Amino acid sequence: MSPNPKDEDKESVEEPVDVNPTTLEPAAPEEEEECLFTKAEMLYSQDKLSEMKQVLNSIEPDLLESKHQQWIDRANEADTLSKDLLSQAEDRGNWIDNGISKGKFPTRILYRLEEGETKTELRARCETPIKKELLESFLSVLNETELYETWLPSFRVPRFQVAECRKLKQVSRVSQILLVRLDLPWPMSSRELVLSAAAFDEIDTEGHIGIKLKTIDTGDDECVPEVTPDATRVDIDGGFLFTTCPKDHPTLPFLDKNGDEDDEMVLVTFSACLDPKMKMIPQSFLNFMVKVALGQCWKILLQIAQDVNDGKRPDHANAIERKKEELYDYINSRVTQMLNAILGATQVVV
Repeated sequence: MSPNPKDEDKESVEEPVDVNPTTLEPAAPEEEEECLFTKAEMLYSQDKLSEMKQVLNSIEPDLLESKHQQWIDRANEADTLSKDLLSQAEDRGNWIDNGISKGKFPTRILYRLEEGETKTELRARCETPIKKELLESFLSVLNETELYETWLPSFRVPRFQVAECRKLKQVSRVSQILLVRLDLPWPMSSRELVLSAAAFDEIDTEGHIGIKLKTIDTGDDECVPEVTPDATRVDIDGGFLFTTCPKDHPTLPFLDKNGDEDDEMVLVTFSACLDPKMKMIPQSFLNFMVKVALGQCWKILLQIAQDVNDGKRPDHANAIERKKEELYDYINSRVTQMLNAILGATQVVV
């Protein structure tokens, strides 16, 4: 019996291969690798770190350059921060709960000391649900670092104030390096930190965005100056995460009821571990830092975001308008994408 022609056709069908659309020839391996590098660089420029890492992990490790490993390290740091801030605080060590404030921005503040042989670190965490339309304004307040000194509080007793806040470098569209100097009460010297603030966008994969904060040292980047002679440079590690607020979050019962309490909320979570370069942190200073300074700064930050949203901060309004095309149109589109994805919100405009 002769074979069925249809069967012959089936057997002759070959698997599709990658081709170069201009030559219709199979793409060479080096061309495929080049395309992957181009894609990874594009994703990195958009702060889509988890997607970028996935692309780089598909490339032979021997072909990666040192900058690619730095990108992967940054993605790993963002992933670690996200997992930490998405977890319940109670699952991450023994915290001291400072309680939940009531009002427009109910906030839960927790802290703990992590004591070692040569140093004591302070770890703090803030959790606040905000209305979805406030997210973009909140991000703009964080981004406009040149305006920090116009709203950050100062304290006379004990002395605690931001003596300097200066942007050293704009690393990317929404990432930068800052120098911050704090004046502390006698006999403590001023504290100085060089802070890398690097955004990460996981809206398409995880439905959230964040900002990784960490200190960097002289030599890590050409913009980092030597330590000021009369100051002590300190270390901090932490960041922000913005995601949908769980319906059972403990702050929600403390939210002011204005008739719109059923609206979906965005949970803003901040965590940081500070090494103040002290072998022991005095209890009085610890109480002030956690119960006064941190609480007041956080409360003011939220109120400034509300004022920006309400059009009451002309300096911020001017900065947003000036950077609209290069920055804030992009932030608006990504925030809108996030809200549409996780909350089903309509477009929000600053």
